[in-house]
Amino acid sequence: MNVHELIVNELFETKSLAALIFLIDNGRELEFTVDKNECFITRDNSKKYVSLYVNNNESSFDSVCELIEIAMIEDIRFLAAWNKAELMYLL
Repeated sequence: MNVHELIVNELFETKSLAALIFLIDNGRELEFTVDKNECFITRDNSKKYVSLYVNNNESSFDSVCELIEIAMIEDIRFLAAWNKAELMYLL
């Protein structure tokens, strides 16, 4: 198993924020759900550095850390919602 695979496993097993930051910063994209809300994190075609789509509505941020700190999923801060997230696909 290589280091990249270890980090992917860390993300899916523990929802590690460090793993999330590393993977998104290195070009990966993540699909997940929170309370039936479909979510997607990507840097591809983002208005800024990275975007969070919640039910196809885009919010853009200057960094993954900024996304984690201030993004909202419905009326819930990303950090609170992350604990309830069901990770689907890492692209």
